Amino acid sequence: MKNYSVAIYGSSTRENFDKYSDKDILIVAETYNELKKLRIEYENQGFSVSVYTYSKLKFMSENGSLFIDHLVKESKTIIDLNNKFNFILRNHKSKKPDLKQFQDNKNYFEILKFVPNFNKGFGWFCDCLYIGIRNYLILKSAEKGYFNFSYLSLLEELKNDNLITENEIEILRELRVIKRNYREKISDELPSKIYIQKIIKIVDKLDLLKNIKILDKTEFQNFVEISIKNIEFNHYQKLRLIEIYYYLNGKENKEIERIICNPQFYASFFKKEKYVLNIIEKITENKKTSHNIRYKQFGHQS
Repeated sequence: MKNYSVAIYGSSTRENFDKYSDKDILIVAETYNELKKLRIEYENQGFSVSVYTYSKLKFMSENGSLFIDHLVKESKTIIDLNNKFNFILRNHKSKKPDLKQFQDNKNYFEILKFVPNFNKGFGWFCDCLYIGIRNYLILKSAEKGYFNFSYLSLLEELKNDNLITENEIEILRELRVIKRNYREKISDELPSKIYIQKIIKIVDKLDLLKNIKILDKTEFQNFVEISIKNIEFNHYQKLRLIEIYYYLNGKENKEIERIICNPQFYASFFKKEKYVLNIIEKITENKKTSHNIRYKQFGHQS
């Protein structure tokens, strides 16, 4: 008997599923040891995997997590022989988001007040922006009692509220495509500077972030080096900043890229190990070393 539950959810269950949609799957079990084995199995099949224990999922439901509302509205159970997963969903009571959830979402955009002026930097900005805008629209939808989670449908809500034009909707729809191209490393299909300027105006219009500026690589790197030590930024924000820091220096970090594709996996396994803080420490140390070398070579001549 399989003592765990599996469900697909999100865009995988919608009629508008397409090549830009994620293949999201949820696995629920009693312990994280069980989940670790199952996660690997399903990741090897090409799924974007989220894992939770039954106790964690129940706790989230009792505290009004919108993720549970997402599962209630858009999940299809594949395995649930013990019926524990569906029991949690059946007994879930929806709650509208509170002020703190909106404030946390607003704060998220602070890492996007500057845009790195290079091709991959534009892709990074749009990927991060898509996450923030989608979460904002989900909160607004839940506040109205709709609990909608489809990005395309959320944009329609925005248009129906007369907050945005049809042309601006089309620009926002492109964010979803850019996100996929960025994560699939399709560099020749990343956005232009003209597109970035258009999307900045929309972000300003929605009052999500004001006065966004495009910086050259050196200026943006200075911003990142300061920001990754900002105690007001959460671990996910710092992870995104570390991601672009590697790209600014012509490098990649496959592990970070994998974690970013599944922030829930990151939160479960890496936060406890101070994963981000260790990387920040290395970056800071490397910066000091590089500075000392330049100082000896060029800045301290007799």
